[in-house]
Amino acid sequence: MTDELADTPQVAPEAEPAIEPETDRVDLASTATSSIDADTVEMHSSAAQSIDADAIEMHASAAQHVAADTLRMVQSNALSAHTDTLAVEQSNLGAVRATDATLADSNVFALIGDRVQAANVNTLWLIASNVEGEVKTVFEPRSAVLLGAAFGAAFGLLSLISAGLRRR
Repeated sequence: MTDELADTPQVAPEAEPAIEPETDRVDLASTATSSIDADTVEMHSSAAQSIDADAIEMHASAAQHVAADTLRMVQSNALSAHTDTLAVEQSNLGAVRATDATLADSNVFALIGDRVQAANVNTLWLIASNVEGEVKTVFEPRSAVLLGAAFGAAFGLLSLISAGLRRR
């Protein structure tokens, strides 16, 4: 085994989910694993439950939870992500917390970020200090307050009706 191969763990295709040891770099191709803890992770057509790394690149891959300083996703999916720098293209994300986020042609359930640059991005909730580009948001802060007030009023009305029916 050469020194280069010794430093880069290789996981066999169709491997059973396993916990990866903490290493400098992990490369996955057509593999599924439960947990990865490394400095750098690169995934191609792979899946992982949990990834904790300084830098992560995902290409046509999926992950449940991702924590990284830098996360780059292309045609990938993540349920939750916490990162300083996010770059996403043609991907789907659940809940995301990022300091700097750049997204293109992607869908995000909830995004909290300091600076967001977007092109053709759909979100349900977006909370950001600075947004540049095209983001289609279902609930911005104003509509969230209005929705909350409407639910509160409906709940209050139903409580009054219920209390009135109990007194009879």
